[in-house]
Amino acid sequence: MGSDMHQTDQSRLIQTVMEKLTAQNQTIAFATDFLTNFATDLIDREASFAGLFVAPTDDAKNAMFDIPYQILNANGSHSEETTIWMARQAKAVLRTNYAIATTRNSEQYTIWIAIVDQKGHERSCSIPFYRTQNVEDKVFNKAFELVQQSFEK
Repeated sequence: MGSDMHQTDQSRLIQTVMEKLTAQNQTIAFATDFLTNFATDLIDREASFAGLFVAPTDDAKNAMFDIPYQILNANGSHSEETTIWMARQAKAVLRTNYAIATTRNSEQYTIWIAIVDQKGHERSCSIPFYRTQNVEDKVFNKAFELVQQSFEK
């Protein structure tokens, strides 16, 4: 029962953020290197959701987000720097007010999350995960928490 309540709280946070974006005529884009059901579910039901980029390889990140191979090689394709770059580019390409990007490093069991808000401010954080853990809900809840915090600034 406790996990159901937590799940409801996560859904409520995401719904609150999406409603606020819609009420303010603002849009949000997603960029990720792993496919998620969560993001694809938003496409059909949220007016403020502008689009989703999925770039699982270095070549895709270079082609879709214009991330130089020097950055990918120096920092890693699942690094904080790469994730921030993806968020910046998703926001710019789709001309949205906000963008969220996520990358998953399966070797280090870490997911990086980055957002860029309507003022161009960037925020990022990492979330550890276990090999067998489904972290999708946790990741998107944290991402929307970062967006909500940017409303308060």
